[in-house]
Amino acid sequence: MKKELLEKYIEKLSKNDIVIYLKKELIPATNEEIDLIYKEIKTKYEEILNTDFIKYIENYKNKLNAKLYQKILEKYNEYKKFIE
Repeated sequence: MKKELLEKYIEKLSKNDIVIYLKKELIPATNEEIDLIYKEIKTKYEEILNTDFIKYIENYKNKLNAKLYQKILEKYNEYKKFIE
């Protein structure tokens, strides 16, 4: 059930949704960072969910600004109980 809900959400996710969220959280991001996040979510969400997320996200540490990277880690830790 959780996976199906997540898949439906990801299907509808747009880049604009990411931009709005980042603005709401006051997190700066370049267009390239937004494109990267969007692409990873849309094309690799199953891999992201089925792997060690901390190791996965470390591959992008140098591609994301520090504040954005930290916020991703914070949100992962906050919500991981819902995806387990």
